[in-house]
Amino acid sequence: MRNAPRSLAGAGQRGISLVTTLVLMLATLSLGVAVMGVNAMEERMIANTKDRDLALQAAEAALRDAEQDVASNVSPATAFNDTCTNGLCTPPSQRDSLGPLASVPVDDARLGFDWTVDANVRRYGQYTGAAQFPSVTAQPRYVIEKFSFLGTPAGESVVLGAEPVAPGVGYRITARAVGARPETVVVLQSIYATR
Repeated sequence: MRNAPRSLAGAGQRGISLVTTLVLMLATLSLGVAVMGVNAMEERMIANTKDRDLALQAAEAALRDAEQDVASNVSPATAFNDTCTNGLCTPPSQRDSLGPLASVPVDDARLGFDWTVDANVRRYGQYTGAAQFPSVTAQPRYVIEKFSFLGTPAGESVVLGAEPVAPGVGYRITARAVGARPETVVVLQSIYATR
């Protein structure tokens, strides 16, 4: 008769250890699911960063391509207009009809500019022969705006009452690029001066 209570006590202990083991397994499973969720979120963040970096590199390449385009193909006599024909635009600040919109950048939608209209943009490599930019959804595009003549040539100071010997021309280049996904967009601008 003494053995009977021991077997009941052992059975009770085995039941408690089963419940404890199940609770620990459930806690471990919950922790594993949480870690997997964090890992999935980090992978999405890394993919987004990588795609943005790709679009940034494409936009920078488009700026360099546009600078080469200006140096080789654009002169002060080149025709620039308000409708950005062939990607050659009159800056908004020099358009008489804009009024309060005169200070907005050329890619502002209120100006009626559209990056999808091929007649209003220049494509990467179109005028320089550069190879296509790899791994992007669409090739980078850019527009060139002509500013007025610059006051003094490089290395000279302005002298009151004297005209500069060889004034230069300033151009604002706006480049737009997309990454591997079409929703990843980077727009960059630079000022390029010729003498």
